[in-house]
Amino acid sequence: MSLRSWLLLCSLLPALLVSVSCAGYFSYVRYQELVLSFQNRAQDIALPLAISSQDLLSRQQLTELTNLLSTAHRLHSPTLSNISLLSSQHQLIVQTNPQQAIALPTPQSKAHSQQRLYPDNNAEYLLLYQQLPQAEQAAGYLVLQLPLTTLQLAKQQLLLQALLVAFGCLLCIGLPLYLLLRLLYPQLHSSRRQLQQLLSNSPVQAGSHSVIREFNELQQGLVQLGQRRLQQEQDMQSQIEQVTGDLQQSMEQLEVQNIQLDFARRKAQEENRQKSEFLAKMSHELRTPLNGVIGFTRQLLKTQLSASQHDYLTTIQKSANSLLHLVNDVLDFSKLEEGRLSINPEPFSLRDLLNDAIELLAANAFDKHLELVLMVDPSCPDDLVADPARFVQVLMNIAGNAIKFTDHGSIVVRVSATLLNEDQLSLHCSVQDTGRGISDEQQQQLFLGFTPHEQRSHQSGSGLGLMISQRLVKAMGGNIGFESKPAEGSTFWFTIKCLRHQLSVAEPLPLDVLENKQLLYFEPQQYSREATLNLLHSWGLQVTACATKGQLQQALAHQQHYDIGLIGRTVAINQVNQVMALIPQLKAQCSYTYLLVNALSPHLRETLLKSGADACLSKPPHQRKLAATLAQPYLQAKTAQSEQQAARPASLKVLTVDDNDANLKLINTLLAEQVEHIDSARDGAEAWHKATQHAYDIIFMDINMPVMDGVTACQRIRQSSLNEHTPIVAVTAHAVDGERARLLTLGFNEFLTKPLDEKMLHCSLQEFCPASRLSAPAQQWPDSKLVDWPQALERAGGKCQLMKDMLQMLLASLPASRDALQRAVAANDSAALLQQIHKLHGACCYTGVPRLKQLAELLETQLKQGKSLTALEPELLELDDIMQALLEESQHWAQW
Repeated sequence: MSLRSWLLLCSLLPALLVSVSCAGYFSYVRYQELVLSFQNRAQDIALPLAISSQDLLSRQQLTELTNLLSTAHRLHSPTLSNISLLSSQHQLIVQTNPQQAIALPTPQSKAHSQQRLYPDNNAEYLLLYQQLPQAEQAAGYLVLQLPLTTLQLAKQQLLLQALLVAFGCLLCIGLPLYLLLRLLYPQLHSSRRQLQQLLSNSPVQAGSHSVIREFNELQQGLVQLGQRRLQQEQDMQSQIEQVTGDLQQSMEQLEVQNIQLDFARRKAQEENRQKSEFLAKMSHELRTPLNGVIGFTRQLLKTQLSASQHDYLTTIQKSANSLLHLVNDVLDFSKLEEGRLSINPEPFSLRDLLNDAIELLAANAFDKHLELVLMVDPSCPDDLVADPARFVQVLMNIAGNAIKFTDHGSIVVRVSATLLNEDQLSLHCSVQDTGRGISDEQQQQLFLGFTPHEQRSHQSGSGLGLMISQRLVKAMGGNIGFESKPAEGSTFWFTIKCLRHQLSVAEPLPLDVLENKQLLYFEPQQYSREATLNLLHSWGLQVTACATKGQLQQALAHQQHYDIGLIGRTVAINQVNQVMALIPQLKAQCSYTYLLVNALSPHLRETLLKSGADACLSKPPHQRKLAATLAQPYLQAKTAQSEQQAARPASLKVLTVDDNDANLKLINTLLAEQVEHIDSARDGAEAWHKATQHAYDIIFMDINMPVMDGVTACQRIRQSSLNEHTPIVAVTAHAVDGERARLLTLGFNEFLTKPLDEKMLHCSLQEFCPASRLSAPAQQWPDSKLVDWPQALERAGGKCQLMKDMLQMLLASLPASRDALQRAVAANDSAALLQQIHKLHGACCYTGVPRLKQLAELLETQLKQGKSLTALEPELLELDDIMQALLEESQHWAQW
């Protein structure tokens, strides 16, 4: 809107509203006064006229009455248009002006003498009803017909006066406004012209003099602004010329620096590539001896060993695995720098993974006499999808640091979950310790890794663990943090995002036999007691927990018998006798007694077992080991029978190639359990020479070898030998990203990393070798005319022992079934016979006895259709004969 529009709107609109409001108000008040005066005059006429009319009417002087009313009408003719006299029965008696008379409505009330005004239907007249006064009853009433023409004329006059007043007000305000606009607009046009000159970089000319002071000041300001702008343009032009010269000089310097930086970048990339190659070679050189150590340790653990030997070998295996993890950490750090650290989600069991990790940390905690506890929220799902190796890596780093920097007290690992949606959840893990805490300066640098100028103690480690953990947690969609105060301990926590897995990947625990068993539990340490109690309660055990010896003695004093006694103690050399003294006390009232101790020493365990304990486990207890130990006495002991005959080595010819004697011996030892013929070569040239003379089913080829490496040997074998299409599997410790894809493009069929184990080799044989040569020899079953052995094995899901158990259960039930069938037939009881036939049919569905199943099915169908026992007599006799024949045949079967 323009200035003119705003001035008109802000001045005329309020004036118009005020004038119209005032004129309307005063017109309305004046009109109401006229109406009231008009009504009062009509009432003043009606009352004396009614009194006079009553007197004349009572004397029946109608002529005088008519003259009276006509005279009154003439006297008040501007106000009255007609006067009517009506009887009490509403009949017309006298009417002064019949031409203008209208239909008179009946008055609403006649009960007393009052004046009433009624407007007619056309709103042109006002009717005044006046009852005639009489002592006893109303003799009639007068009706005065008042025309509204006078009132309407007065109303129109008032409206015209209001419009004239409003117009006068607007004119009084609009005339000064018009004069003001005539003064303002020339000055506005002059100022606008000066602005256009200013925007077009033209000199600003002074405008005409104005009677308004502000406009003069505005014009002077515009002139000064134009002068300053011209001066600034001249100064800016000179500065631009100077800056342009400086910029050209700087660009030349930057070009030289860019060339230098490009050379430095290429040099850094080359050094980084050399470092990656060095790390890969170091990984290969370290994995090669570790392959032999770990592989032969696994083989040695399969032999008969004493408890001490088994413990020592287990320690060797754990140490080798720790060294392998250290190598992996170095490789992870290299991958972090290059930005290629990978996350590989897969299904896993959360509780098994946590228990395995805590079990590895227990030894370090026991050495420092620390309480190590794992608490998993019972509502936390167990079957998840994430990267279990990376998850354990983060947990081991954090928990390992907690053990390292804690001298006394406890380490508590808590795990819980928060559902994000139906399929996704956030896993929260925290590690609380009672260690020395972290200072404020160390907290600032905690996740930054080591720095070249940082002084570290022998306990500080490499500084890679937390930095790698932070990167891994972020890669898994979570966060990591901590809370710590010096001398008060620390709590590290991290979260990762996981998916729920619908299928269980863990073997079920034998918990059905433990349900409602009475267990007496003694544990002085608070956190260990809480964690184990939550676990035992979730298994359905009825637990009586004791925290002190006094509570234990009080529980034993009740003479209650317990199924299981469980003692958890911190055991040192000077405390062995105290623990040994508790065992006989619990054995007196417990069927089985078990120990939970913070020691891995086999000698200490043997000493405690000799004192009467049934088993001794380490703290914190692995849930799978604890469940198996508690349930073992209640599981039905069966004769150990193999489900299938031991598979003979497959009739395959395999070539193994490796320059390291230990690795070559290991892979040959592992393959000797699975294949019949093995040839070996110690370099690629020898392998190529043998491949030209013999055909092999599969070749396992090392990569880094003297004389001829594995890649060249593979290409030579593919080009000219008897094994052009033989599967060749690369076996190497060069475990870097992209290595598998590179080797597959060079002619290899698969890629295996060291250290090897039986499962990796078995999967390779299953993948690349003919199935007919891998299959085990067919099982030799007893001769039988009634049992279809392949069908029976199929019904048992391929499990031989289950098939035997199902068949034996059927054979054991046949005598009782025969007797029940014969009794039902003798009693002519169709319902009982149908029940027995149905039961027999159900048992036959899970065993390979087709003739017996078909006959039982036929009889069940016929009985349900209502056939009589007489009609089914031949089938019943045949059924009895088959059952008898099956029992007799089973007597001649040898041990199977």
